Parts: sequence; structure tokens; C-alpha cells
Amino acid sequence: MANTPNFVKLLTLHDPAQAEVLRGLLEAQGMQVLLSKEAIAQVYGTFVGSMGEIELYVSAADEAAAKGLVDEVIGK
Repeated sequence: MANTPNFVKLLTLHDPAQAEVLRGLLEAQGMQVLLSKEAIAQVYGTFVGSMGEIELYVSAADEAAAKGLVDEVIGK
């Protein structure tokens, strides 16, 4: 897979709705986004501690732009 971009973890969330909103926002800007561990929280029904973590990854090429946009949206 020569065309597969390198992904970097942008942030860790505990709210699946917030993760989906951020994914949609970043994808609307043309960025590639992956969510990791989202199914574990849904299966076990917990969003507390490490079992409730949802990691948001973006393409390394989009990291700076994605960080700026996410910081603007969630107020960091």
C-alpha cells in the first residue's frame, strides 16, 4: 500500500458524539480521519477510563491544520 498515508494521533476523547462531530468536521475539510477504539466503548457501554477512550487520528500531512481546527472548535 504505497499510497497509504501515515496517521498521527490528534487527541483522545471520551464522548462518541463529539468524536463523530470532529470526524465529520475534519472530513468536510478534505482530511482523512480514523477513529480507534470506538467499538469497545459501545460494546461495553462505558465511556469512563481507558475502555471509553476514542482516539482520533489524522493524516500526518494534515496534522497542523487539523489541530488548529479542533483547538478552535473545542476551545483548547
